[in-house]
Amino acid sequence: MSRENKLEAIRAFIAGRRDSAIDPIWIPSLWNVCGYSRAVEEKNGEICVHPYDFFDTHLSYLMERSKDYTFQKQTNLDDSVIYSSLVRYSTAWDTNHDGEIESGTFLRLLLLLPMLKQMGVNILYMLPINRYSTLNLKGDIGSPYAVQSLFHLDPHLHDPLLDGLEGLTIHDELSALVEGCHLLDIKTVVDFIPRVTAKNSEFIKENPEWVYWIKNEALDGFAPPPIPELDFFEECTPDKLETVYRSEATAAFLSHFTQPPNVLNPALWEQLKARSIQTGEELLTLVEQEMGITTSPAHSDWINDVQPIWTDITFLRLYEDFAPQVRQYLQPDQAPYVLFDTIKCNYYPAEKPNLALWDKLIEAVQFNIDTYGIDGFRIDIGHVLPIPLLTSIFDTIKKANPDAILISEDLFNRNHVKAAATGYNIMLGSGWNVMTEITKDNLLGYLKELPDLSIHIFACSETADTPRITSRGGVGLARMIGVFNHYLPNAIPYVTTGYEVNEVQPLNCGLADNTSGAEIPRAFFNKMTIDWTNGNPMRLLLEQMTAFKKDHLGLFRPEHFFIAESPSDVVIYGYRQGEESAVVCCNLSSEATIQVDLAAIQPGITSYAVSIDSNISDNQQCKRLSHAQLAPHQALLLYHGNLEVNEA
Repeated sequence: MSRENKLEAIRAFIAGRRDSAIDPIWIPSLWNVCGYSRAVEEKNGEICVHPYDFFDTHLSYLMERSKDYTFQKQTNLDDSVIYSSLVRYSTAWDTNHDGEIESGTFLRLLLLLPMLKQMGVNILYMLPINRYSTLNLKGDIGSPYAVQSLFHLDPHLHDPLLDGLEGLTIHDELSALVEGCHLLDIKTVVDFIPRVTAKNSEFIKENPEWVYWIKNEALDGFAPPPIPELDFFEECTPDKLETVYRSEATAAFLSHFTQPPNVLNPALWEQLKARSIQTGEELLTLVEQEMGITTSPAHSDWINDVQPIWTDITFLRLYEDFAPQVRQYLQPDQAPYVLFDTIKCNYYPAEKPNLALWDKLIEAVQFNIDTYGIDGFRIDIGHVLPIPLLTSIFDTIKKANPDAILISEDLFNRNHVKAAATGYNIMLGSGWNVMTEITKDNLLGYLKELPDLSIHIFACSETADTPRITSRGGVGLARMIGVFNHYLPNAIPYVTTGYEVNEVQPLNCGLADNTSGAEIPRAFFNKMTIDWTNGNPMRLLLEQMTAFKKDHLGLFRPEHFFIAESPSDVVIYGYRQGEESAVVCCNLSSEATIQVDLAAIQPGITSYAVSIDSNISDNQQCKRLSHAQLAPHQALLLYHGNLEVNEA
C-alpha cells in the first residue's frame, strides 16, 4: 500500500471488526468528539465503549470533517497554534481499569485530532517517537530523548487493536497519523536528535568510533571539570579556552577518555560483536565487562553548570580530529574526548568532519520525509551543530519541502536574527523564562521585544521541559496568562499536551524548576496519564480565543500593536487599525480586584465589548463596558468595531 492510503486500510480493518467479541474499554469522555452514542456506561468523566465500533465511528467522523479543509502546503504562522505531544503520554490510559496504564499510541492520537482542530491547532509537534534505550533508565520507563535508533520507532506506540492487520508495520501507523493530520490541514513536526544518542546506540555496532569512550573506573562521579577561576554558568567563549584547559581538573578529566574498542583491541571487539549477535546480550555491557570501557555520559556545554550529567545519552563524535584552537593544550596521545568547547561544534569546528556520520544523519532526515510525509523538524540543540552539517540538513529538508517548518530550541529572543538567518522559521524564545516570574516589569519587557522579532516564537507559559503553569498559581493564573499569550505579535500559541485540561504534573522540570529538586513523577521518565477527567478544562477557552483571532486576523499584525498605560499589577496591550481595536487586559494580582478605566486606553474609544473572559465563575462575555472590574488573575479580551453586543 502507498504511504497515502494507510489510514483507509486501518479504517477498513477496524470497520471489519465492529462486531467482534472483545471486551469494552474505558476512555476519557473528552475524547468523544465524534459524538459516539453507543457507550455501554458513562461515569466520572469516562465512557465505556466497544473499541472497534468507537474507533470506526471516530475515523469516519474524521474523514467526514476533512471535507471542510484543504491541505495548505504553506503555513500561515500568524494564524497557527502548535500542539506539543509526547505520544506515549498524551493518550496513555488505564482502558481496562486493571490498574495498569497503557501507552499512548499513534492510533489513539488520531482520536484527539478533531478536538485539537477545534482549538485552532494546525501544527502537531511530536516529541521523540524513535526507539529509545532502556539501559541506565531514568524513572521507570526511560527518557524518549535517549534515542537508540533514528530509523526505528518506539514499539510501544503500536496499538494492539491493529494486531492481525496483515502487512501493517508501526511505520504505517505513523504514516496513517500524518495522513489524518493532513486531512484536517494539520502539519506534522517531529523532534530530530542529531547531536546525542543513547549510550548503547545502534550506531555502536558498526561504528563505535562515532561516540566517545571512557574507562569504567571514571564512570562513578563522572562530571565535567569545575573551573574555579570562572563564574557559574558561563559560556565557553574563545577567551576562556586557556583557563579551561590549563586547569588541573581538566587534565584529570581528559585522562578518563580512551580510544574506542575497535581501536583499543580490534580482535576482542569483533569477538564481542559476534557474541552479542549470537546470544542477544547487550553489546555495551559486554564491552564494559570484557574491555573495561564504556561510552561517556553527556553533560552541559556551559562551564560550572550545576545540571547533573545525563547518564543515558552520549555525544556523537562529529569530527575525527580536534579543533585547531585547543590542540596546543592537548597531549600528543590524547584520546577523543568531549568538553564544553567540543560540544559546540558551531564555534569550534575541527578540520576532519566525520562524513560517514553526517551522511547517516542526513539520511535519517530524508527517511522521515519519505516514509511518513513529515512536514518539519525541531532540531534538538541544533545551535551547536557544525554549520556545514546544519546547512546540509536544511538543504535536504527544503529540497523535499520548500515550505517545511523548522523549529530552533534557542531559549532567548535575543538570538532571533541569527535563528532566522540560519534558516529556521520558528524558535522557542524567552516566553518560558518570562512566565517563571509573572510580574508587570517582566511582561512589559517581553512585550516590547516582540514586534521587532525576525522569526516567530512560541507563545507559552509552559513547555515539556518546564513545570506546569497551573502548578505555579492555579487554574486562574493559567487561564489569565493563556489569554495574554494568545494574541502576542510574532508569536504562535503553544499548547503543551495536558495544558488544555490544566494538568499539574510536568513532563520534565529541566528548565525553571519549581520543585526544589523533589523526586516527583515526570512524564519524560515515568508511566503517567494526563488528567483528562478534569472538570474545568482550558479547551473551551482555547477554542473561543482561536475563533476570535481567525475572525479578525488582519487586525492582529505587529504594525498595529501597542502597549497601553495601566494601573499597578495590570498589563494592557492591544491592536488598532482605523476604528477597529482589540485590547487584552490582565490582572496579575492573585488577591486584589482592580478597576480599569477602559476609556483611558485609547483616544476616541470609550467602551468595548467583552469578547473573551478568562474568569469561569463571573463571566462577562458579550457585555459592553466603559469600566472593568478585573478580579484576581482575570483577563479580558475587549473589542471595539462592528461586533454586535448586548448593552450592559
